[in-house]
Amino acid sequence: MCARRLLAISVLLAACSRERATTPAPWALLADLQRIYGPLITAGNHPTPDQHGTGERLGLFRDASGRVWGLPLTISKTGEILGCAPTDLRNAQVTDTIPAGLTVVGATNEPTGWRGGTGKLELLLRDRGGELHVQSVSGGEIATGPVCQAPELPGPPQKLQYYLIVPGPEAK
Repeated sequence: MCARRLLAISVLLAACSRERATTPAPWALLADLQRIYGPLITAGNHPTPDQHGTGERLGLFRDASGRVWGLPLTISKTGEILGCAPTDLRNAQVTDTIPAGLTVVGATNEPTGWRGGTGKLELLLRDRGGELHVQSVSGGEIATGPVCQAPELPGPPQKLQYYLIVPGPEAK
């Protein structure tokens, strides 16, 4: 009886761990990502919780509908720019909005006021009159399927967030 219970528990644990397990999503050539997510409009770094690095590279792409996609970038050993877009990304939730009519012109990491890390991703936005605005935006994680992961070196592998930012109401 105990052996059967132990077997049943082992099977359930294995099933649960497989369901939660995440495999790395593949890296693709920048040109391939631009065909799907629109042209690369700017780049920056993922926010990082500690100051042992500046965070992985992040590219911001704008598609034909005005959505801004934030995807991890890396540079291959041969110098090619690669990006990561998990297969489930097209079904991902919107992570934030920016006022309609503003154009993304840059990205920074919000200072935290201490050397323990960087804050949220900030977008530099230009309005129709040429004035610049700064807005912090939130990212998200893919819940199922392959996910983008930071390279193991110099630190351990970790999941990288995506950003899906859509135009909201007009700025006042």
